[in-house]
Amino acid sequence: MKKILISILLVFTVIMGYSQEFKARVSVSSQKLQGVDKTPFTALEQELNSFVNERKWTTYNFKSEEKIDCNIQLSIEEIAANGNYKAKLLLQLSRTIFNSNYSSSLFTHQDNDLTFSYTLNQPLDFDNNSFQHNLTAVIGFYLYFFLGLEFDSFSQNGGTPFYSQCQTIVNYSSTHLGGWDPGEKKNRYWLLENMSNPSSEALRSFYYKYHRLGLDLMHKDIDEALENILQALEDLNQFNRSKSGTIMYGMIFTAKSDELVNVFSGSSEEMRNRAYELLRQMDPFNESKYSKLQK
Repeated sequence: MKKILISILLVFTVIMGYSQEFKARVSVSSQKLQGVDKTPFTALEQELNSFVNERKWTTYNFKSEEKIDCNIQLSIEEIAANGNYKAKLLLQLSRTIFNSNYSSSLFTHQDNDLTFSYTLNQPLDFDNNSFQHNLTAVIGFYLYFFLGLEFDSFSQNGGTPFYSQCQTIVNYSSTHLGGWDPGEKKNRYWLLENMSNPSSEALRSFYYKYHRLGLDLMHKDIDEALENILQALEDLNQFNRSKSGTIMYGMIFTAKSDELVNVFSGSSEEMRNRAYELLRQMDPFNESKYSKLQK
């Protein structure tokens, strides 16, 4: 009996100590819909939270403190037909920095091209290898994309298997509703293309160098960490000169502009000036933010 109890406790410890990959806050907003029953949207929010947070998305065991922090907000814009909706999806992904309580933003994006069907108590079916439902295909795509970015930030090209799964989803969804067509601009197809095309490897290297060789080292050697961040930015700048217009290049600064100011604000005058000159060239839209580095 004692051995049985010990075995049960060990199993319980494993279950409690290791869990699914995501610590996601999933919300469904239907504020733009007036005079309609909101019960299906409340149910959908609950179903989506279970879909994201309780499903096993990888073969890895994540400790509770290793769970990936993200926000997913589904905003219902209009009823296209009975049980069919047009919506926007606001996505935010962050990563905890080593030996700190600080979370660094990895990705912020609004997907404006989501159409899906849903009725109350409809199961949210998803299959890694075949199309089941446009809503779950889209969210599944972004969760694997999140995993790709997260793993890339910890090891060089660590996210490859997750981008491969994203490609599978793109392939089986391409004949369905919007957001998958390469003929469109700045959609899911192009997000993935940027992160999986060998000619854009500098984008993936940036996530590794900036986070693992930069922010993760701040607790140990600030000067080395800042030099590595500057080098990551210089490499990214060189990439943009040869291949401008990639959607993920701009999204890096959407996620990082405020953080970059904070990272360099306490550095030496010489380093602040280097950072300012580089950032104003790379991201002129946010030059007013970067000008704070010269004060």
